[in-house]
Amino acid sequence: MKNLLILLIGFSASLHAQEAVTPSFDAVTNTDEAQLFLDSHPSKSNAFITFNEENHQTELARNLFSSGHATTENQMEITRYKVVDRFTTTHYRANYIFLDGNKIDAETAESLIKTISKKYKEGVPFSKLAKEYSMDRNANRNGDTGWFAPGKLNPDLEKVIMNVPLSDRDLFSFELKEKSWYYLVLNSYEPKDIKEIKVLKIVEKK
Repeated sequence: MKNLLILLIGFSASLHAQEAVTPSFDAVTNTDEAQLFLDSHPSKSNAFITFNEENHQTELARNLFSSGHATTENQMEITRYKVVDRFTTTHYRANYIFLDGNKIDAETAESLIKTISKKYKEGVPFSKLAKEYSMDRNANRNGDTGWFAPGKLNPDLEKVIMNVPLSDRDLFSFELKEKSWYYLVLNSYEPKDIKEIKVLKIVEKK
């Protein structure tokens, strides 16, 4: 009985200690505290999200960059956001056209590359060519990757975009032979340091 009482007291103390180190949402000031909060409030809706100053131009993003917090609501829920980290990351950007050699033969792919390159040099906008020829969903964005940080694109495409010499930033092509993938890349953007924020988001029922 005595041992059981000691065990219960210890368990109760442990729970109180855990509660003491888990901050409230308003008290969260950094990513470690935010993670503690998420661990103690498990929900599919509660999460970390990241915004960058170039790709996110919504009113919500602007409010978070300027004030560090924001609240939105609808009839059912209140969603609260709080910036827990600010940092700068080097981003890259390019336009590309993807040709899938698994759907067309190599001769057709190589012929298309020559045709597209010729049209581009004759003055046809790359965005129009990407929409017409590219064989992945990025065609809907005119082949534009948007500003991206390392680790966001296909690693092979990323490597080429990130390492192309500054003196050779016009249209060029390359092939991933092991996958039968062909790319035409217009690498016309220089790398850029972009401000980013990591945000704790929680959703509460009304």
